[in-house]
Amino acid sequence: MIKEFLKKRWPFYLAGILTLIVVDTLQLIIPKFISRAIDGLNVETPDVSLAKLMALGIIGIAVGMFITRFLWRIFIIGNARKFTYEARNLLYDKILSLDMSFFDKHRSGDLMAHFTNDMNNLERMLGPGIVMMVDAVFMSSITLFFMSTSVGWHLTLVAIVPLPIIAIISLIFGKFIYKRSRKVQDTFSDLSGFTEESIDGIRVVKTFSILPKFQEIFADRSFRNFRAMISLIKVWGVMWPLIHFVSSLSYFLTIAYGGPMVINSKITLGEFFAFNNYIGMIVWPLTAFGWVINIVQNGRASYSRILKVLNTMPKVQEPENPVEIGKIKSISIKNLSYSYPGEDRFVLKNVNMFIEEGQLIGIVGTVGSGKSTIVKIISKLYPVERNRVFINGVDINDISSEVVRTKISYVPQETFLFSSTVKNNIAFGVEEFNEMKVKEYAMLSAVHKDIERFPKGYDTVVGERGVTLSGGQKQRITIARALMRDADVYIFDDCLSAVDPETEEQIIESLRRSMQNKTMVIITHRLKVLQDADMIYVFDEGKIVEKGKHHELLENNGLYASMYKKQLIKEEL
Repeated sequence: MIKEFLKKRWPFYLAGILTLIVVDTLQLIIPKFISRAIDGLNVETPDVSLAKLMALGIIGIAVGMFITRFLWRIFIIGNARKFTYEARNLLYDKILSLDMSFFDKHRSGDLMAHFTNDMNNLERMLGPGIVMMVDAVFMSSITLFFMSTSVGWHLTLVAIVPLPIIAIISLIFGKFIYKRSRKVQDTFSDLSGFTEESIDGIRVVKTFSILPKFQEIFADRSFRNFRAMISLIKVWGVMWPLIHFVSSLSYFLTIAYGGPMVINSKITLGEFFAFNNYIGMIVWPLTAFGWVINIVQNGRASYSRILKVLNTMPKVQEPENPVEIGKIKSISIKNLSYSYPGEDRFVLKNVNMFIEEGQLIGIVGTVGSGKSTIVKIISKLYPVERNRVFINGVDINDISSEVVRTKISYVPQETFLFSSTVKNNIAFGVEEFNEMKVKEYAMLSAVHKDIERFPKGYDTVVGERGVTLSGGQKQRITIARALMRDADVYIFDDCLSAVDPETEEQIIESLRRSMQNKTMVIITHRLKVLQDADMIYVFDEGKIVEKGKHHELLENNGLYASMYKKQLIKEEL
């Protein structure tokens, strides 16, 4: 990612480095001008005109430094910002391209840390890090040249004796900084993930009255992050004072060795003054070397975390030459045994199903029997081996995910609404729509009357994740959203559990009447709504233990009949 960016943007970095070198060079000329001014005034007949000329020259240099500093900031820092802009887009696109198995194992808080903390570290590495690196290499080299040409190599060599120790200190401490920076990032990711979960589930937390427990967990994770940060700060706290102590030894040696040289007229007072300025200038590049180590180590840690996501291959592979299909006329499943990626336990065992165009298919069964898994596989949300699932006789692995999910509208158990208007939530995913269609599908899902009672009707803004609505209202709006897509197949995965049985029957019946040419797959625990289903599949422990129409299954007196009788008894009670 970084290599590709540098190949594309190297002219901007080159321009920035060149202007930065110009700034550094101009900066080194100023002590020369001051030296000449001092020497011109430190005589029996002071040359005031020379001092004025040097002062004007310093002002001119300052103007040049102002312009070139502005330019290198535009080129280098602007480039770094451009990188984070492109990298965030790339990371976002990558995350969206991954299948559900990835999100089953990664918390959103961890992923958010990549977009914030990790990206900021990379921006510092490609911005200030490069500036400091150029200063460390060029500024130190050119400063040594100016020092030696001003007063000679003898004083220069004496003064810089302690300075290489700064580079050694930076290298030694850099290893500790890398490890501790990685620890800081990991604990921050853990803390942000828990924080997001706590806020998302605040209603559950308050309902169960376990705020003190969550506060304790948060305090513990926050303390881990604090402890990791303090551990890192301790390294910095030793490194920087040590670097400044070593640099101060250079001033000591300059005064001890260079002072007598001024007294003995081996060098002028102006040259000695300029030399001291150069000592101050060379300390910064060598100190910057330590900063570069720190920034690069932080950047490396963040880059490895981001690359781990970018190098993740989706489990659902897209076909190289996808087969185009028209309207979905049939879905068949043959001898499918399935376990989720990375797990050994089979959630489906030798499943065989066949769905034809226009049918109403019911899927029922015990809790955890694989009902939701089968419809997620049909929607191509999870990978499946070849020759097991077919659409129109074509292996689902040969059809692109986009085509499958465009033609199959899946309504999951978990409802999710965006913080937008009711109208926009229903029309989500549809670029152009008219409000009459929105109302039509809201009526089909029996939520139109509820929406009409909202303060602003269809323009009412729902809270985050739809928290201002009841569970039944959210589910029915989610169904209306699925209907807006005008798909070939609609899958309703127990998505009416929050509405009363009569409303559920009413919705299913109205959908059946108005969408006779559409295929519907309904997972439900309320068996009465499936009385008119064309086929009902009964799941138990990952297997299809029964199949048939409602009356046929009752006559079999098996699991379905037992479940149905229990529901009738509950209704009577």
